[in-house]
Amino acid sequence: MAHVSLRKIVLASAVAGVIALMSLGTVGCAPKTADLSETGSGSQAEADENAAMTGDFAFSADTDCTTCHSTEGDSLGDATMPASNHATQECTTCHSDIDSLATAHDGVQFGDKTPKRLKKTTIDTTACFSSGCHGSQEDLAAKTESCAVLTDTNGTVVNPHALPENEDHATIDCGSCHSMHSDDAVEDTAKKACKGCHHMDVYECNTCHE
Repeated sequence: MAHVSLRKIVLASAVAGVIALMSLGTVGCAPKTADLSETGSGSQAEADENAAMTGDFAFSADTDCTTCHSTEGDSLGDATMPASNHATQECTTCHSDIDSLATAHDGVQFGDKTPKRLKKTTIDTTACFSSGCHGSQEDLAAKTESCAVLTDTNGTVVNPHALPENEDHATIDCGSCHSMHSDDAVEDTAKKACKGCHHMDVYECNTCHE
């Protein structure tokens, strides 16, 4: 009888163990609800922010541009990029064409691909002079009077801040040569801007198309 009782005890213990393991497995596989009560990646604040950043985007002059334009935002803190010298300025100090910006953002939704270049807006050159940091166009021309960055294949040198006045040059602004949000050297971007029209790298007119 003692052997029978012992066998029953062992069997009962084994069954209890199996039941316990099954219970743990059920708990482990049960779906979990995200805990949003603490700060961090699972915080309620972040969940609310992510929920808000869906659907249509409404542009205003007070908008935090870096929410979408993160690359440009990062450039403000990168000493290798000219934009870092303007880190204390608001985006609209340079991008002051508010009406065109509103039009460019019409129909934009959060998550849309951010364009790499301005296509529907421009940088008003007067914005670069209004701060008083860059003087005037004449001041800049005097500073770069001996600059030889813009030299064509014939050896013709042009002062980058004193371009000959014509209809085509009227569309050139500071941003045409100075790429504020990249680390491209101005020597390269200025030459590229010229070659957009002077594709034979000859600055004299009427030498390519007669």
